[in-house]
Formats: sequence, C-alpha cells, structure tokens
Amino acid sequence: MALLNITRWPTALIFVFAGIAAATFAFVTVNLFSQAMASLDFLKAFGWEAIRHGALRQVAELVIWGALSLSCWLLFKLCEHVLEDRYLDWARRSQSPRRDTDR
Repeated sequence: MALLNITRWPTALIFVFAGIAAATFAFVTVNLFSQAMASLDFLKAFGWEAIRHGALRQVAELVIWGALSLSCWLLFKLCEHVLEDRYLDWARRSQSPRRDTDR
C-alpha cells in the first residue's frame, strides 16, 4: 500500500507524524508506569484477594498499554530514520562539487 510507505510522504508530514508518535509514546509510558505502580501496591496490600478482584485483568491491560507504547516508539524511530536519510541525501548533494558548464 502506497499510503503506508512513509518514504513517499512529504517531509513536513513525516515530521508531524513523528511528533505525534513521540507525544503519544510519552503519554502512554507515563500512564503505563503509574498504572503498574498502582497495581503492584494493590497486589502487595491485598495479595490473593486482589487477584480474585481483577488484578490479572489489570496485568493484561498493562501488557496492552506496553504494546501500544512500543508501537509508538517504533513509529517514531521509523520516522526519524526516514528524516535522517533525507537529510543525509540533501547534505551529500549540497557538498558534491558542481560542474562548471556555464563557462
């Protein structure tokens, strides 16, 4: 699919997409950390009773949040790689000696 091939996207759009992915990664990671700490405290305080009241479901939710966080990070790294390649191509082209065909 051409839509999923971000190497064909305009540079500004890739930059915006990378920013959105990074912001989402940051939000999800903070949320994941706070939920994990709350779940551990809940398990420490109530033990098996906590498991009976849905602690395992919370662990499954943490796994899903972790997968979402990882996918946002991977999307950001993908965008970063494409932007870096474009920059390096531009830098190589601007450093190459120009031909003096105008003389």
